[in-house]
Amino acid sequence: MQTIGLIGLGNAGRPMAERILTKGYQLTVFDIDRAAVDAAVRRGARAANSAADAAREITVTLLPSSGEVRRAVFGADGALANLRPGMMLVDLSGTDPDCARELAERLQEKQATFIGGTIHANGAPAVVIPQGRFSIVVGGKKTKLESAVGFLNDVADTVICLPEPWMPKAFKIAIILYATTNTIITAEICSWLTAQGADPKMFLQLLRTTGSEASSSRLEDFMKRDNNNGGALSNSYKDFRQALDMAAKLEIPMPLASMANQIQEMARAMGLKRFNSPAAMGKLYELITATDLAEATLNAEKHTPESRERRVIYLGE
Repeated sequence: MQTIGLIGLGNAGRPMAERILTKGYQLTVFDIDRAAVDAAVRRGARAANSAADAAREITVTLLPSSGEVRRAVFGADGALANLRPGMMLVDLSGTDPDCARELAERLQEKQATFIGGTIHANGAPAVVIPQGRFSIVVGGKKTKLESAVGFLNDVADTVICLPEPWMPKAFKIAIILYATTNTIITAEICSWLTAQGADPKMFLQLLRTTGSEASSSRLEDFMKRDNNNGGALSNSYKDFRQALDMAAKLEIPMPLASMANQIQEMARAMGLKRFNSPAAMGKLYELITATDLAEATLNAEKHTPESRERRVIYLGE
C-alpha cells in the first residue's frame, strides 16, 4: 500500500486525514497549526516537522490558495526538496490554473509527477469527506493518473480524470462563476417580486408547475440559504479574483463576472464574508433594496448525498 503525505489540515484537510487513515494508509501530516497535527496523530497519523518532511510516495496538498501551496512546495523546507523521481504530488488546494502549470513544470524537472485536482462535496466537508461521499476531479496524462487513481478512489466515491493538470482548477472556478452569478440574479428577482407584493414561494410553485426545472432549482437553492451549506463568500471572492486575473492575462473582457465581483465586494464590505454565498446575497439585497426577504426562504435540513458505488471516469481521452 502506498505511503501518503498530507500538507494542510484545515476545513477539508482534517476530514481528509481522517478518511485516509480510515482506509488503512500510512499517513504523515504537516500543518503550521501544531494542534491540528496533534489531533491527526491521535487518530494514527505520523507528524512531520516540515512540508519537506511530509513528502511520501503520494503527497497531497490541501491548502487555501496558490500562495500557501507555493510556500509549502517551493519555499524553505518545502516538499519539492524531498520529491524524488517516481514520487507524486497531488494538489487539491484552492489554486489557480497558472499555479498548476508551474507545479507541473517544476516537478517535471525532478522527474516527479504532478496531478492537479479539486474536491467537489455536496454538503459540509467535515461530514461527507470522512464518509467518502464526495468527488475528486484530477488532471494529467492517463499513464500518470493511473498510479494515483486507486488511492484516490479509495478516498472518494467518484474520481473524474481530465487530460491536463490545470483543467480541474479552471473548471472549478467556472462552477463558482456559474453558481455565484445565478445566486445574485436570483436575489435580485426575489427582491423585485417582493417589492411588488408577490410571494417568491408562489413563483417557485409556478416554475415547478411549468416544468422550468433549471430555474426552479436555482430559486430553491437560494431559498434554502439558511441551512449554511456551501462555501463562504470569502472563498467565492477568491475564485472570482483568480478568474478575472486570468482574463486580464488573456486580454479578454468579462463584464458580467466583473460586475458580480463588485457585488460580492459590497457584501464583504458589509461584513458578510463568512456567510455562504446565497445567504450573503440575500442579506445584501435586503439592505440595498430595503426589502424583507423572509418570505423567500424555505426551512431545510442539511442534506448529504447517499453513498454511491465507486467509479472512475475519464473525460477527453
